[in-house]
Amino acid sequence: MPKGDRDNLKADCEDGFTRIANLILEALAMAKLNGTQKGICLFLFRRTYGWNRSEDAISLAEFAAACGSSKPYISRQLQDLINKNIICRVAYEPGKTPVYAFTTRIAEWDPACIDREALSDCAIQGLYESAIDGLSDKATVNPVLRLVPPGEAAPVKTVRKTLKELKIFPPDSLPYRLAEQLLAKILEHLPGYKPPDLQRWARQMDALLRLDQRAPEEVEAVINFAQADPFWRANILSVEKLRKQYDQLNARRIQPRAGPPGRVVLDKVGEGEERDEYQGFFR
Repeated sequence: MPKGDRDNLKADCEDGFTRIANLILEALAMAKLNGTQKGICLFLFRRTYGWNRSEDAISLAEFAAACGSSKPYISRQLQDLINKNIICRVAYEPGKTPVYAFTTRIAEWDPACIDREALSDCAIQGLYESAIDGLSDKATVNPVLRLVPPGEAAPVKTVRKTLKELKIFPPDSLPYRLAEQLLAKILEHLPGYKPPDLQRWARQMDALLRLDQRAPEEVEAVINFAQADPFWRANILSVEKLRKQYDQLNARRIQPRAGPPGRVVLDKVGEGEERDEYQGFFR
């Protein structure tokens, strides 16, 4: 028997629910999309994940009816979502209804519509942690309720750390020390560099180590390389830039004779001799 009340639009999970990955909801909340575009995404969730499938054939008329809009406007907004790689059209034939799917790899979304660094920081800072037990990590939607005697308050399980505590990295922690190392190396060649928020840098270093799975020794070597090279030290002035260019920097470090694009690394210094421009930077 239905638990909800359709006439009064009262919802209940026992009457049906849609299983969606938390990261998708977190990304959609942060994405720079208008209301109609988010409505299109939600309707696509309902038509796909709501039926335990990854794609579905949906007409413009169906999108328009679900979002309370017109077909011409929906067509423009849907095309913008496709251009941003948030939604993909997986099949289309003249005379047939197009088939759509949601792009679940957030890294493939247009970076202009979502700050992936900020999305990662939100997870690190514990923004999505709840102060009480919920259903987000439970397998059942119908938990057993424990009766509380009248006059007694129901116990509330609070998180062990507050959001402020989760943000702080002690000075002796590895992420903080790596952030300090990068700052010290920058100040060697740029004494007037404005002091950054080292706690923010430490959080980004933590993401580099934990989420990107970089070895601490390798990170330290990449920092030293980036700040020793005249080309890279002018470009790597934050942990965010270090993380963004990490793979390219590490490749240059491992193959020091390759040098940055457009630069001559080796030159003649004598008959039959060559000089390595990076000699002395690696020991």
